Amino acid sequence: MRALIKKMVYQVPGWLGVYHALRKRHQNEAVVLTYHGVVPGVPANRPRFEYRNFVTTAQFENQIRTMVKHYRPLKVADFYREDGEVGGGFLVTFDDGFVNNYRYAMPILKKYGVEGCFFITTNLIGTRNFLWTEEVTRRLEMTRMPAVELTFEQPQTFALGSREERLGASQQIRKKMKLMGPAPLRKMMADLREQLSDVAAEMSREEEDRYLMMTWEEVRDMLKNGQAIGSHTHNHPMLATLPEEMSFEELRLSRDKIREECQIPCQTLSYPNGERENFSPKIKEQLRELDYRCAFSQIPLFNDRHSDPYELRRFNVSLELPLAAMEARIAGL
Repeated sequence: MRALIKKMVYQVPGWLGVYHALRKRHQNEAVVLTYHGVVPGVPANRPRFEYRNFVTTAQFENQIRTMVKHYRPLKVADFYREDGEVGGGFLVTFDDGFVNNYRYAMPILKKYGVEGCFFITTNLIGTRNFLWTEEVTRRLEMTRMPAVELTFEQPQTFALGSREERLGASQQIRKKMKLMGPAPLRKMMADLREQLSDVAAEMSREEEDRYLMMTWEEVRDMLKNGQAIGSHTHNHPMLATLPEEMSFEELRLSRDKIREECQIPCQTLSYPNGERENFSPKIKEQLRELDYRCAFSQIPLFNDRHSDPYELRRFNVSLELPLAAMEARIAGL
């Protein structure tokens, strides 16, 4: 009942023409959407929280169809070319580099004539390794251990007995870990793996749609099919936690790997996590030095021709976001 009421709350303004009026108000601005993954559906034996930043293929197609109806599709290059005009447009972006982007998102984008920009974590492409933030959630969700004890400022015990406790632990632990530098983060991951060693370290075939990254061959095929590729760094660190020489290397290594594997210039980046505390004026300076032309944050606002090209804003799209609520958000409600 609550879900139905929420849906109606967002649908009624649409029926009354409110969203149309708001879109006209923002007609000189652009909407950029952030996705992470697209899957046919959430497996019945897995918690929905594990897929919180994904959408289903049905959701994705409905969203793209709606965007094409109300906005004009943009290319990522429109945000850094001198003659680029972004007003009244939308851009679809994907972070991380999951294979489901290739399997399920790309065909839908092609169907509607939309170029997406896929920001990839280059050191994970072509591997079966987990993105570290995803590994944390996976282990906490799948373990049968009743609790885990981790030391941040001081030792802290996180109960894992119920689904709600595991969800809360995942949110708290990942939030704290994102503030860590590389060495403490590696130590914390090793500790977590040791305590939750009952969870299989290897990715199963059934988990591939959720966790597997693309291969370089698939990345290159994306380009052949009219999609764009950008950097999401080399190892997915929170850039602002790194010493300057390490953040520079993260940006350089990712840029060079994309150049080498795809034979294209790497001119765009999305910041891991993408909140204000995850990048800095120094990071922007490094991007300019390395010939990046623009970078995307996760700050949920609009963009226009005067926006800082190294702090472009995006709206995140998630599993539990109804289409009407998405329309409201990107209309500025």
